[in-house]
Amino acid sequence: MACMVGDILYGTYRILDVLGKGGNGTVYLARHERGGRLWAVKEIAGEKNHLIMEAELLKKLHHPGLPVVGDVLEQNGMLYLVMDYIEGRSLKEILDEEKICSQAQVVDWGLQLCAVLSYLHTRKPPVIYRDMKPSNVMQREDGSLVLVDFGTAREQKEEADGDTVCLGTRGYAAPEQYGGYGQTGPQTDVYGLGAVLYHLLTGYSPAAPPYCFLSLRSIRPELSGGLEKILQCCTREDPGTRYSSCKELAWALEHYRELDEEYIRQRKRKKRIFTICMAITAMSFAGNLVMEFLERQAIANTYQARISEAQWAIGAENRLAACRRAIGLEPGLAVGYERLFKIFLEDGGFSAEEERIFREILNERKAGGSTFLEYLESEKEQYRRVAYEVGQVYFYDYEEVDGKRASFRWLLAAAEAKPGEGLSEREIFRARILSKIAEYYDGLDIQRKNGDTEASYGEYWDDLRALSDQEIEEVDNRTTALLADRELTVQLALRVEQFKRAGVSRISMEEALSGVEKRMEKWEQEKEGSEYEVRLRREVKDGVLTAERALEAAFPAREEENGTGNNQDIS
Repeated sequence: MACMVGDILYGTYRILDVLGKGGNGTVYLARHERGGRLWAVKEIAGEKNHLIMEAELLKKLHHPGLPVVGDVLEQNGMLYLVMDYIEGRSLKEILDEEKICSQAQVVDWGLQLCAVLSYLHTRKPPVIYRDMKPSNVMQREDGSLVLVDFGTAREQKEEADGDTVCLGTRGYAAPEQYGGYGQTGPQTDVYGLGAVLYHLLTGYSPAAPPYCFLSLRSIRPELSGGLEKILQCCTREDPGTRYSSCKELAWALEHYRELDEEYIRQRKRKKRIFTICMAITAMSFAGNLVMEFLERQAIANTYQARISEAQWAIGAENRLAACRRAIGLEPGLAVGYERLFKIFLEDGGFSAEEERIFREILNERKAGGSTFLEYLESEKEQYRRVAYEVGQVYFYDYEEVDGKRASFRWLLAAAEAKPGEGLSEREIFRARILSKIAEYYDGLDIQRKNGDTEASYGEYWDDLRALSDQEIEEVDNRTTALLADRELTVQLALRVEQFKRAGVSRISMEEALSGVEKRMEKWEQEKEGSEYEVRLRREVKDGVLTAERALEAAFPAREEENGTGNNQDIS
């Protein structure tokens, strides 16, 4: 029997109102009787496996743009999924009120949704949402978006030829959701997002007759031609001709004005004027100095053209090729390398193959004989800038096990910079912290020549304590502070015996863990945080527990003295 307003579900959640009804069930607003917190409760009758699958899927996901699952309950033959209640309005409600939305607002929403979908698509296995529509997107009061209703979402299976069940909302659903194009994938959500952005901009729902996408500017001539091209690419019938990922779509949305015809004409006009001026100047001034200046100007313009091509070209391979051509022109400039790593990180990580390509580029030589790396090192400020970016990529994103070791030389080069040498004081501070952590990976477990490993572990512990005790968050940010805390807990759990033999007391280790726990308690009270920061918090908390267990095992004498055995609570 379905719930009614006033019912108390499972003795815990009081039903306050009906938030909505749909094909996947009814959603209620409920209040926790003891805690007072508001929750959204999704009810479904009959086939319960579907809701259980939705709950299990959501439990694996952690992103600010996704709801959190609180509970799964069964009562009176009905199944209930308890989730975050998102205070705000759906995009459908906004559309109903405003009829059409501004170009700037829609682009911002598109970028937010690209970030959420990119997170889903980069899970292992990838999660395909499959039901993008305005009613499934909630806007919080602070303007941030949350994607709700995962009733049709599925995990992509590499071996599958197609989806088991064809689901989706007519008009917003891509053609492959009805069969004939293999199984759904990231391009399916690209289509759905394109359909939603079209509806927001035009006020015309693709789910209503004539069930097609008219020219964007035939409805609103003032809109960007570049934006029209982007939405046309999103909603192509063949998945292979759409944007290959939501990251690629996000890049296009960030640079949509560069696809406008007027912008392209202006670029061509400037290029023609430059060519004419160069020819006239070359005829008028035949001197070597002038020719050298013209050559540098030509290279600079070509370099900028290649960098632009590396930004807007369709397909990662084309962008990478353009970027390599740019670096080949000016191997001493940082911009080309920064763009190179943006391309590498489009898929969410830095792979061994991408690392091979990077090393290959550094070892290339110009006609004069110097390698690209030597050119870069000769430009101190440019080199510091690149070293900082590359060091962070190795530290955070390298998919192989020796990423932190590989990051050390780059981070050290950045840490040795002075303010103004391509880096800010904050960036130099971060490089010093990360290089200190990376140095441990590079040097630990290698015995000193005098065999005094215990002494080195004592110094190592002092460094870890100092690193964790610094007010890193105030100088840099919380992510860097969390990395320092994670390093302390992990190394304490792994090397407690070495620290003990080196003379580090249990009290010193307990005090360090206590400081970490206090910071975690403080930060846990604050809801905001990136997906990466939330994951780091979770890892630090797990690390504290593991380190505490390692301490118990390493110092049994204290337990015996207290007569409490192995169950002593030392927190």
